[in-house]
Amino acid sequence: MTPNPALALLILGTAILCEAAERPAQPNIIIMMADDMGLGDTSAYLGKSLGPNAKPIARTLRTPNLEDFAKQAVLFTDAHAPASMCSSTRYSLLTGRFAHRAYLKYQGWLPHGPNTPMIHRNCPTLPGMLQRNGYTTAGVGKYHVGMSFDDGHGKAADEYDFGDVDFTKPFLDGPTHHGFDEYFGVTGNTEDPLDLEPRIYFRNDRWTFTDRSKMQRIGMKSRAGRVLAAPDWDLSKLGPDYLREVLAFIDRQSKAPNPFFLYYVPNANHYQRHPGGDYAVPDRIAGIRIKGESRYSDGAPAGDREDMVLENDTAFGELIKTLRGTNDPRWPGHKLIENTLIIFTSDNGPNVGDNLGTNQESGGLRSKKAKIWEGGIRVPMIVYWEGHIEGGKINRNVCSLTDLYATLASVAGHSLAANEAHDSLDSLAYWKEDKEKPDNRARVFFCHLGPPWSNDVLAIRKGHEKLLVDGGLAMPFISPGQRGASIPKAYYDLESNLYEEGGDITEAHSDRAGKLAAELLRIHNRGHSRELNPEDSDKLIVDDGWHNLRNDINGHVGFEFRLRTDRIVSHLGLWDDQNKDAPVRPARNIPTEFDRDRPSLGDNKNKSDLAAPHVIRLEELDASGKARLIAKLGAPAGSKGKIENEFRYFSLPEALPLRTGQIYRLTMTTAAGDGDHFHDPGSFDGLPPVVHTDVEVIRAVLVRDHHSEVIPDFADMHEDYAAFRLPVGPTLKFIPH
Repeated sequence: MTPNPALALLILGTAILCEAAERPAQPNIIIMMADDMGLGDTSAYLGKSLGPNAKPIARTLRTPNLEDFAKQAVLFTDAHAPASMCSSTRYSLLTGRFAHRAYLKYQGWLPHGPNTPMIHRNCPTLPGMLQRNGYTTAGVGKYHVGMSFDDGHGKAADEYDFGDVDFTKPFLDGPTHHGFDEYFGVTGNTEDPLDLEPRIYFRNDRWTFTDRSKMQRIGMKSRAGRVLAAPDWDLSKLGPDYLREVLAFIDRQSKAPNPFFLYYVPNANHYQRHPGGDYAVPDRIAGIRIKGESRYSDGAPAGDREDMVLENDTAFGELIKTLRGTNDPRWPGHKLIENTLIIFTSDNGPNVGDNLGTNQESGGLRSKKAKIWEGGIRVPMIVYWEGHIEGGKINRNVCSLTDLYATLASVAGHSLAANEAHDSLDSLAYWKEDKEKPDNRARVFFCHLGPPWSNDVLAIRKGHEKLLVDGGLAMPFISPGQRGASIPKAYYDLESNLYEEGGDITEAHSDRAGKLAAELLRIHNRGHSRELNPEDSDKLIVDDGWHNLRNDINGHVGFEFRLRTDRIVSHLGLWDDQNKDAPVRPARNIPTEFDRDRPSLGDNKNKSDLAAPHVIRLEELDASGKARLIAKLGAPAGSKGKIENEFRYFSLPEALPLRTGQIYRLTMTTAAGDGDHFHDPGSFDGLPPVVHTDVEVIRAVLVRDHHSEVIPDFADMHEDYAAFRLPVGPTLKFIPH
């Protein structure tokens, strides 16, 4: 049969059209996170109840754009910021790690003056993950997780009033070092009586104004004349300038072939104390009048703070309008709104109200920003993704902004590696309501300033239950503190006590409180909430983590463990330094932001030989804790063994079977100053070690004279401190299945 060229072209054209008509697999992603906005600050929640036995919210601010958006999207009634303050929440959202795992443990916001970046250069981030998966990533607004500026000599500027910053130099550390292709905004807060950060916009890795001689000197009270500012600095222009940048980014992406991620984080409605008042309200944004226009749902006039909420609502409405009116370059015939996942939320609860009582701004919940009660951490969250998350529904699943990393990885088609998003739980199925049962996985929240708790208080939430654990777990060296113990302090059943009245642990709740405290200890100490699921390996320790190096103890250091399945051991081994590896701080010093944990160098080619002899012991423990030696190897000084990554292995004379459920103890000898280090079992802010999925670590131990004890840290620690931890020193290898 003679081929028909016209028919072939028709078939080809039809195929191309069909392909073009398919929705792109990866949606665009937008997160807009307001600052200090509570559930009662938006009429999207008007008339909605926050729990099965809660009263509907009777009065809110009027936010017409968010209200209309919620009618098409999904409204979450049990969404939480990871922390009750701004910097810690931003850290968690961007890294997928709990807020208290950063070096900032005494409070939830970065202090005034220069700040060490909270995010390690080697730590995976949400924008970095999306960037690796083909997204163009952009941020607009308040960064506030710490940046590093050049002093003109390639070193980090550190003068309190930024007097040594060379404004002509690129940043040493900022958003573009952590996964953002582009970023426009300010470094942090902008309160004139408090914050010393320069009042100058930055773009990507540079300041937008660089001539120090022409900068203003502003500030109030103790900061008067100490704050550097660009000549045209105007606080009321932040919101309009941010919106202009957002719309310009959308316009650029409307001509681009790849998906985009936009992190839109305005300063509003955080305090902006300046000579003109507590808030700097713009007259207009997007041509719409803002100053003096905010109203409550009952029609009563509001104030400047509420005008700032209205500013965000208006900006959000302009963003949605632009998405609806802009063609999607990846999906001809469709608009961007049709394939963009949009999340609106807040970084913590409202910045006004009663510290101890309930507040309208927090939707009637107890307390506000900087407190661990629900009013400080439960936040508005509205999500829309056409065809997936829509319909004006209410979602009552517990979720946290920490979960965005894993959830958006799922959206983007990315499988999490063992070294990323350690506390982020993939919640996409719960967002889409594909699960029949509610999400009862545990979440952890951080920070409470002022009585009755310590600043580093932690809360664990599981289902409708919430437990507070007081000071000394997140920050063991806090005074007074529990030295690493998980001691229950207050229990709330949020199903029957949403407004958190009282808080004492009654006898009826003591068992549940104890179990929640134990689960919190496990999550905290092992360094990750989700199961890391490393690739199949023959090694017990798959990755050595970032904990500080030590060589200050005499005895046998190691850990107890049990197996989830029978395995056969072929080698014993120990961690061994690269010849330039060194501790970042003395082993028993209290750590600071200036001597943080860091990864080891991990270079097989430059391994130092063992400086001292060591003995590696594998023992079996009976129910009373009595040990029976089942394997022992000596590693003389200078011995080579077999080097694999950061470890040196020695083969056993005979393979050794280990049984499921049996408790074992693996240790190595160490002597103070012998020249061979091991990793501290406790983390300050570094990533945790990764162990084989068949291994359950029970606790870290120091054995002296056949007696097992907790490895000392800056002081003698509570026994809880050792639970679920291991010092990366002794290890072993299995025979592969």
